[in-house]
Amino acid sequence: MKIASLLAATAAIALTGSVIAQETDETGTNFAEDQRSDERTGVELLAMSQDLYAYGVDARDPLALIVAARIRQGVEVEDREYEVDEQGGEPEDAEIEFASAEDMLDEARVLARGDEALASLIEEVEADASRGRVGGPGRDTGWVGARSTTSYNVTFRGGERAAIWASGPGRTDLDMYVYDQNGNLICRHIDYSDRMSCFWTPRWTGTFRVQVRNLGNVGVSYNIVTN
Repeated sequence: MKIASLLAATAAIALTGSVIAQETDETGTNFAEDQRSDERTGVELLAMSQDLYAYGVDARDPLALIVAARIRQGVEVEDREYEVDEQGGEPEDAEIEFASAEDMLDEARVLARGDEALASLIEEVEADASRGRVGGPGRDTGWVGARSTTSYNVTFRGGERAAIWASGPGRTDLDMYVYDQNGNLICRHIDYSDRMSCFWTPRWTGTFRVQVRNLGNVGVSYNIVTN
């Protein structure tokens, strides 16, 4: 009995070792089905805050600005340099800054002048500036020429939600395409704006080709953010 148990244990260890040493299958499409998460990434929260801020400014809605500031306050963004694989046109040094929570609250304060309830909300958000932040998002400034494409090589981890968001100055039509290392189209965002986003879960850790395509007749700078 002891010898049989020892042989079984040895076989189990050998089998486990072979499983660990087995290489990940990186054929097919690097996209995992049914891997959606209810937890929003920092990239998604940042995009939500900027979109809500833009709406609040256009609609002159101080409450929207306060909510946008609350969301923005919870996201820590770090500068990052992404590997440019293809540069569309001659890059310029122009840089686009995200609106900060302080910017949003300053705008809300102007629009809410005389409203004590809104003033109290603004003070509450300001006092809560030290609450926990969602880390991870990295930001870089890109450039794409007129009728051109700028491409990046970005690595995302397998089994974890991947998120990319990019936004321009509102002067042209930008679209986003994402391909895996095998050339499969993973995601695309096509509309008439210059705000783009793609979210998915890779099956394995791999490099993805992210393309920002400019359909307009003017070159622009834009922010690109990933988790």
